[in-house]
Amino acid sequence: MRVGKEDLPVIFSIVLAGIVSILDLANTYKISAIILVLLFGWFGRKKIKENEMKKIRDIVQELKETPGFVDVKSLKEKVPLEILPIVDVLSSLVQKVQEYELEKLELENMLKYANPDEFLKLKEKLKEAEEKIEKMRQKVGYLELIYDVMSKIDSSLDMDELLNSLARMLGGKLKVEKFAILIMDENKGELVVRATYGLPSSIKGLTFAPTEGVTGLAFSTGEKIYIPDTRRDRRYLHWKGEYLEEGSFLSIPLKFGNEILGVLNLNKSQVAGFSDDEIELMEKISSQIAMAIKTSKLINQIRWIYSRDVLTGLFNRNAMMDKVENAISKSENFSFILLDIDDFRNINLEYGYNFGDRVLVEISKILLREFRKIDVISRFGGDEFAIMILGATKDQALKEIQRIMNLMEYDGFDDAKIKISFSAGISEFPQECRTSKEVFELADMRLLLAKKNGKGQIVI
Repeated sequence: MRVGKEDLPVIFSIVLAGIVSILDLANTYKISAIILVLLFGWFGRKKIKENEMKKIRDIVQELKETPGFVDVKSLKEKVPLEILPIVDVLSSLVQKVQEYELEKLELENMLKYANPDEFLKLKEKLKEAEEKIEKMRQKVGYLELIYDVMSKIDSSLDMDELLNSLARMLGGKLKVEKFAILIMDENKGELVVRATYGLPSSIKGLTFAPTEGVTGLAFSTGEKIYIPDTRRDRRYLHWKGEYLEEGSFLSIPLKFGNEILGVLNLNKSQVAGFSDDEIELMEKISSQIAMAIKTSKLINQIRWIYSRDVLTGLFNRNAMMDKVENAISKSENFSFILLDIDDFRNINLEYGYNFGDRVLVEISKILLREFRKIDVISRFGGDEFAIMILGATKDQALKEIQRIMNLMEYDGFDDAKIKISFSAGISEFPQECRTSKEVFELADMRLLLAKKNGKGQIVI
């Protein structure tokens, strides 16, 4: 088996993660380090693959235009493993097109000098040659389309961005007037329309139960369903009344191995509008879409794990810094709070580290409960938390944190009765700060000042 150079960063990261796993480190740091190493390996592979795909696109175009002058053997050594079948078939198809083109030229020359008896036979052969050329060119176009879908894999980490990009690309190249990509929402247990082309905007966000209509049936059975005439099949729901045009409808499950991730639905206004070749093409494209979706999901899961604090589940320091940078790039107003639990070291020494962890978890729950979903909460360090309150002045942030300070009292933890207090520093963007560095440094400076002033102090 050939290992492509795009796989080397992943192999290296796996080896390095194995080394980290046997080091004498605390589990929290060990898990974070392993996730970080694997993430860097994945992103390294992504970058190399993107560069390779750009080179391959140029080579494939050259192969299409002048197949006789391209060294296919050398090309195979350069391309990623998943592209090899396309190179093989594309090379074969393009060469056949050239053969049929030569046959067509010969027949056209023969027609010029043919007698009446031969003329009709040669004209029929010429028609057959033209039909063969058209079919071959169509298959070349199909392969190019599959290649384009494959090139989208790893190119986008955001699911909506990926799906919308695929929808735009397919819409511009497929001879299908309208289609939609539906993804299973595992939390709600419903299929959700996430991307559309040519359909009314009201269809985006529409949901289907896993057994509802043709879409649900394709998802639940894992088999494609083709309806040549939607007027004659009661299972077809006309997008729940949102799109009533008649014609033909094709629903194909998006399968990755044994897992069904969603459904690709396609509409044509003509009755029996999908040919066998088109249906076969749509199935191949569906497989590539499923692979792209699965890849995006896995990368997002890794990013989610990497961005979280292992103990509390809150965002970690790096994630908070990214969120602040993002808010600044969008010129959003916000206040940034950095708070530190008073005498937390003494709590650990008196009641034990497990009890201290429980305190951190409970404080995290209170912060998540009391702040809005749009606000960003993170565990910034050992006993430090950071909160970014969007759209709030520092005076408003002060009132919020004073209110929450009153909630920080715990009774009955393993028969311990303690009162939790914290000190905090608050900075504001853009009134006081212009960069993320200034946001963090000003809040940190004010936190230090609050700690010097005594317990339970807040400085703005």
